[in-house]
Amino acid sequence: MQGGHTLEVSIRLLGMFGRPKKPIPAAVIKFNRYSLVFNCTKKVKAGDFVYINLKAELHSLREVRARIEKCEACGRHFQLRAQFVLERPDKQPYREALSILAALEQAVPDAILSPLHTQ
Repeated sequence: MQGGHTLEVSIRLLGMFGRPKKPIPAAVIKFNRYSLVFNCTKKVKAGDFVYINLKAELHSLREVRARIEKCEACGRHFQLRAQFVLERPDKQPYREALSILAALEQAVPDAILSPLHTQ
């Protein structure tokens, strides 16, 4: 059994000149350290980038860059799949971010965990 804490998530779309807009709450469907599936009120084109804020238990990570892989209408909301972009400008991985994402993965309920091999 993993942790039982909810994963709080908000996303920030990019506006004019690539500036992040006001955070939008999102409802998590599936999560692992590499990707996130969630519902939100905004339609986002596949290929667009967003910034994601995540928090569970004592762990939090702000402004994680992610690429939207898929966006589908789901009732009055949209279901999106985002792949985290965990790479510094020098093309090296953000080890700190990976470490925190792994800790978040351990803190959330099993019901929202997505197996790593399906990302």
